[in-house]
Amino acid sequence: MSPSEKDSEPVFRVLRGDPEDAELAALVAVFTALASAAPPPAAPARSAWSSRTPATWRTSVLR
Repeated sequence: MSPSEKDSEPVFRVLRGDPEDAELAALVAVFTALASAAPPPAAPARSAWSSRTPATWRTSVLR
């Protein structure tokens, strides 16, 4: 699909009612903000060398 075809397709449409220009502008602003929001950061991958138990302080048995 070319960019010009993508731009000509409606993103949403009003099925009922007669919204005012300000109401449509508010919807467009919300959708734009949601689309441009950064995705949540991914959790760092856990090393296969690390322990699977919760991180707690351990004392040595050899004191």
